[in-house]
Amino acid sequence: MSTYGMYSHISILINNEHPISPQKPTNRINKFAKIATVIIILALIRCISEVFRLNYYSDTDITFKEIQPFLVGALITSIALLKMVLFSFWSKPKPIIFLSILASILLLVAKKVYMMS
Repeated sequence: MSTYGMYSHISILINNEHPISPQKPTNRINKFAKIATVIIILALIRCISEVFRLNYYSDTDITFKEIQPFLVGALITSIALLKMVLFSFWSKPKPIIFLSILASILLLVAKKVYMMS
């Protein structure tokens, strides 16, 4: 085996450039997945902190009925965030982006449902 052949095999092992190996997602999709995860984390923080804001500005004791929409929102975002983290462990950015969009839509639906009642 020539020296060039040995180095090309080492290069294939190090850089994972084997033609049979699956293609990794592009960096742009990975960036969108990371941004989507941060957005859902911020939504979760907002849902949880809203209860404390209501308690601070309320003259009376807040009831479960008043904080129920925020608890539902926190539940939606925490479940979505858990699934997004699991998908990030498996390096699957497209489901992360999909779950972020789905969680945002579900939060808007929950907002409309609780505004009507």
